[in-house]
Amino acid sequence: MKAQTGGLMAGRHGRRWPGAAGLAVQLVAVLAVAAMAGSGAAAATSAAVSASGSLRAWGDDRHGQLGDGTTTGSDTPVAVRLPAGTTVIAVRAGGKYSLALTSAGRVLGWGGNFSGQLGVGTTADRHTPVPVKVPRGIRVIAVSAGGAHSLAVTAAGRVLAWGDNEYGQLGDGTTKDRHVPVRVKLPAGTRAVAVGASYNYSLALTAAGQVWAWGHNGSGQLGDGTRADSHVPVRVKLPRGTKVTAIAAGGFDGLVLTAAGRVLAWGDNGFGQLGNGTRHTSTIPVRVRFPAGTKVTAVGAGSLHNLALTSAGRVLAWGYNAFGQLGNGSATGSDTPVRVHLPPRATVVAVSAGGGFSLALTAAGRILTWGHNQFGQLGNGTMASSDTPVRVTIPAGLFASALAAGPTTRHSLAIVHRA
Repeated sequence: MKAQTGGLMAGRHGRRWPGAAGLAVQLVAVLAVAAMAGSGAAAATSAAVSASGSLRAWGDDRHGQLGDGTTTGSDTPVAVRLPAGTTVIAVRAGGKYSLALTSAGRVLGWGGNFSGQLGVGTTADRHTPVPVKVPRGIRVIAVSAGGAHSLAVTAAGRVLAWGDNEYGQLGDGTTKDRHVPVRVKLPAGTRAVAVGASYNYSLALTAAGQVWAWGHNGSGQLGDGTRADSHVPVRVKLPRGTKVTAIAAGGFDGLVLTAAGRVLAWGDNGFGQLGNGTRHTSTIPVRVRFPAGTKVTAVGAGSLHNLALTSAGRVLAWGYNAFGQLGNGSATGSDTPVRVHLPPRATVVAVSAGGGFSLALTAAGRILTWGHNQFGQLGNGTMASSDTPVRVTIPAGLFASALAAGPTTRHSLAIVHRA
């Protein structure tokens, strides 16, 4: 494994964000050694679940990001206390907070709020979901949660952003934090369909299959061929003729799936997270090297590792692996994709990557997790890390239909339904 040097970037808010060169050191020193205060195990609740589904959360809860009204972590899923009558259709996990999108096109937020990332007009933490102050009459169709900033796509194809803006990651042309949503300055006529947020940069996918990026760019994570930060969106330099169908924002790298079934990546590559067989950082997209015949249908981006789901329901992983987050039974990193050791007959339909751990949703509605587990983020009733997939302890009679982690997270989320 290639060694890296470097430290943390000191922010103007007194927070210390990890530089690309120092993130691995922070993951080992903080994730593997940090005290477990506030993240002890708790039993799964038996709260009623509606036919339309409810939320479960597990892992770190020191800022209320599990949404059950406490700040006590859990190594098994607990029920998120949603407002009565709420139907959630998508969920996203941020650094110390969570977001949910409802069937009514509204957004809920809960957990840490020190930069206004909950979008409620204040910086007070919330331990249960509260409505984000999206402008009246606007319907949201997609959301993403980063380290301390949030993104939303509206039905009109515009992008809203709120929270931390130290590096221009809100894309409004300033570096001023916003406690309620503001409009990202995408070029006129651009219609967004998806967004991705990480520590301090953002991505947007357009209906035309283009990708735009903004915010911090010290590792080339904006993919525009430079290392210059941008406070407004810049276009990722995709190969000519490329049409993108999905995006994922990693710790300091970007990832896209193309209409041709290829995966491209750019940004930091100190641990092989670009998957191209090298450890050379790239400021423009390069092709991930999959085994011959692999057809990728979805991607997930973690702090220093990435995931791909294949059409056969298999999962491939690459990058940093000190906690077993590649799921291949080892702690050895890889600069090309390796196969996750799934249980026999398990067919995966969705994946998500966290801060040193990974999740997969099976066709049977089960959730498999692997990697770092100091805060119970694997959800299997222990705090022991695992280098192969283990099963999340979902209460009997429930099955999962969606899951979420993120490159900045130490907690996990899932939408569950009664069988």
